[in-house]
Amino acid sequence: MILSDLSIRRPVMVTMAILVFLVFGLMAYFDMPLNLTPEVKLPYITIQAIYPGAGPSEVETQIVKKIEDAIATVSMIDYVQSYSLDNVGIVMVAFKLGKNVDIANQEIKDQVDAIAREFPSQVEKPVVQKLDITAFPFLDVVLSGNMDGRALYDLAENKLKDRFGQIDGVAQVTLTGGNKRQISVNLKDRVVFENKISLAQLMQILAAQNMDMPAGNFQRGSQEYSVRLKGQFDSVDRIGDIDVPAG
Repeated sequence: MILSDLSIRRPVMVTMAILVFLVFGLMAYFDMPLNLTPEVKLPYITIQAIYPGAGPSEVETQIVKKIEDAIATVSMIDYVQSYSLDNVGIVMVAFKLGKNVDIANQEIKDQVDAIAREFPSQVEKPVVQKLDITAFPFLDVVLSGNMDGRALYDLAENKLKDRFGQIDGVAQVTLTGGNKRQISVNLKDRVVFENKISLAQLMQILAAQNMDMPAGNFQRGSQEYSVRLKGQFDSVDRIGDIDVPAG
């Protein structure tokens, strides 16, 4: 009964103590910020590399294994988990608690950039991202209309995506699905068999013919000009005019 005896003998002191807790409680209630989704930085890094046309075995040997060997020297790694799929390889790196996720992301990125030249030329630049649980999509917008599918995709890609990205507070806009324009090259089985055409060689020829590349520069008087070789296809008919060597 210590509290009751103290309240009887020292009523002013007990009243003041209660008022102190009451005042600080009210100040905390009205002034302390509340966040339903507080910022949490988890020490997880993901690496994604796209290899168009490659199977899981090629992705594992030519991309995933090289990435795993390169990042092995980064400190405070807890475990590494990788996935080799058709056309894409994904490597997830988990760090021990206490590792600064921003430093970890930069270290992983530096290691991946250092071996990027060892990847096949068809591999797109690997994307290194830190896991951010607050960056998941909060709004999905479905676009439809009385338009051609390719025209609708171009509208979303070239106009709406940029407009949404300019909104204050928007971190990233991702376009999923749609009918993206592409050109299919179909070969006749008989022609391919009779002329012993290699599909791998044909892909290399198409890629070599469809590219822009610098051709140096020259100086004329006080002006310096850059020269660039324009080699990308500007029409579908040009693809049909390519000379393909037969075996």
